[in-house]
Amino acid sequence: MSENENLLLRLRQEVSGYSPTQQKLGEFVLSAPAKVLYLTITELARETETSEASVTRLCRTLGCKGYNEFKMALALDIQQNQAPQPVGDEIDGVVSESVQALQDTATLLDRALLETAAGALHQARSVQIYGVAASAILGEYLHYKLLRLGKPAQLFSDMHRAAMNATTLTKDDLVVAISSSGSTRDLLHVVKLARKRGARVLALSNTPRSPLATLSDMLLVAAKPEGPLSAGALTAKVGVMLLVELLTTSLIALDGHYSEVSQQTASATLPLLL
Repeated sequence: MSENENLLLRLRQEVSGYSPTQQKLGEFVLSAPAKVLYLTITELARETETSEASVTRLCRTLGCKGYNEFKMALALDIQQNQAPQPVGDEIDGVVSESVQALQDTATLLDRALLETAAGALHQARSVQIYGVAASAILGEYLHYKLLRLGKPAQLFSDMHRAAMNATTLTKDDLVVAISSSGSTRDLLHVVKLARKRGARVLALSNTPRSPLATLSDMLLVAAKPEGPLSAGALTAKVGVMLLVELLTTSLIALDGHYSEVSQQTASATLPLLL
C-alpha cells in the first residue's frame, strides 16, 4: 500500500489522534469527500475556518506532497468505493460493516510489522496480556490461541494485578496491550511499569495515534475505531480478532513445533467432547 492509497480509510483511522485544527479538517473531508474535490485550498480553509497552511499540513500527514496530489488521491479513493450498496435491514447492516472491518484491517496491515511481532512472540520467555472491559475479551481469545500453541502466557483484566505483574517483568518478556482507543488510563500505567522493567510492548488497537501507540515498540492497527456509543461493538472488535488469528498463524509458520503442540492440545480435549 503506497503512502496516499486508501486515503479516506487512513484518515478515518487516524483523525482522532490529530490536533484540534487537523481534526476539524479531517472530519470535514470525511463528511463530504465529493464536495472537497471541487474546492480550492483557499475555499477548503474558509469552509473549515482553518488556514491554507493547516490544509497543507493535513495533506502531508496523509502522505501527499500538496493539495493537488491530495485531491487526486481522494478522487481515486472515491471512485474505488462507489460500488452500490444493497439496501437491507439492521442485521444486513451489521454483517456488512463487520465484513468491511475485516477487509479494512487487511488493507491497513503492515506485513513486515506482523512478521516482527510474531518473531517477538516467538522469542519471548513469557507473554503478558493486558486489557480491560471489552478488550479483555479479545485478550481471552489471544490467551486461548497461545495456550493451544504451548506458548506461556498470562491474562490480566484487573489493572491492579497487572501492575504487580508488570513490576516483575524483564527484557525477555513481552507485553501485549489491547485497547481500542489507546488511551485507557489504567492500562497506560501498567504499560509504563512494564517498559521500566525493559519488557517489550506489542499494542493491538483501533487507533494509530494514541498514548499507547507512543509507548509501544510495535503497533498493529485494526479497523474500525470505536465511538462513545459503540464501545464493544463487533464491528470494532472483529478486526483485532483477525490480527490475533494472523499473529498465531505467523507463529506456526515460524516454527513447526507450534503446529505439533496445537495437535497435542487439541487431542487433550477430545475425551471431554464425547
